[in-house]
This record gives sequence, C-alpha cells and structure tokens, in this order.
Amino acid sequence: MNKYIKTIDKINSGVKYLVAVLLIILAILVVLQVTTRFIINIPLSWTEELAKYLMIYIVFLGSGLAFRNNQHIAIDFLLEVSSPKIREKLGKLVLWISAIFCLALAYFGIHLTYLVIDQSTPTLQYSMAWAYAAMPIGSLLMFFNIIAAGIDPDKKSVEGDVQ
Repeated sequence: MNKYIKTIDKINSGVKYLVAVLLIILAILVVLQVTTRFIINIPLSWTEELAKYLMIYIVFLGSGLAFRNNQHIAIDFLLEVSSPKIREKLGKLVLWISAIFCLALAYFGIHLTYLVIDQSTPTLQYSMAWAYAAMPIGSLLMFFNIIAAGIDPDKKSVEGDVQ
C-alpha cells in the first residue's frame, strides 16, 4: 500500500507542475486576447478557444489534487456534531460515494469522448475528443486519489502544502 501512495504522490507532483504550466499559458493567452481585441482591434479567435480548453483541463486535473489534499468544498456540520466513531464512518461513506461518482463520470466521459471524436473545434480544427478527454482523465485521477485518501487519510500528497 505504501508503494501505491508513493506512486500517486509522484503522479500528483507531476500533475501539479502541469497544472501550473497550463495556468501560466492560460494567463498569457487571456492577456494576448485582451490586447489584440481592445488595443490592436484585430482579435485572435484561436486564443479564446484554446483558453477555454485549457481551463477545462486545469479544473479536471486540479480536482484530483484537491481531493488528495482534502481541499474540496465540504459541508462538515454532521462531522462536527458527531462522535469520532460516527465521524470515521461518515468519512468512509463519503469516500465510497465519491469513488462511485468518479468511476461513473470516467465511464460516461470515455463514452462521450468517443462520440465526439469526428467533430472538430470551430477555430483550431482539432478533434473535440481532445477537449472531452479531460473528463475521464480528471475523473480517473480523482478516483486514484480517493483510493490514496482512503488508505492514508492523514497524509498529504505534497509536503508543505497549506490547508
């Protein structure tokens, strides 16, 4: 089990840097889009489309990281008023429900990705499957992080992260 945790943490470390790079590219594209649209008056249509798809990937990849670090939004009223024994059972129930949801999202995301494989994006003319692939990739990453959180709920994937 310890090997699984280490593997997931290495994957998360790589994904963290990938998301950071995508966020930097997204910021550059948005500045470029605003500059060309409002200052030069010659808008670049591809920047808006690429920024949209980068945002989708950032959200889906970042959701797995957020789950491993226990940073998702949660309503913890029941946890606060429950006994430690009930709290542990509720935590396991939430993990199970989340895991089932992520597997369903991955399954239907793969199905949807195959459905749009012949469609192309309006401006860039790439397959829409590249955009839709973020859903199953992010869902599987989140699922694997749910398993890691179930195995070792107190450990955080990247040491030094602030909660």
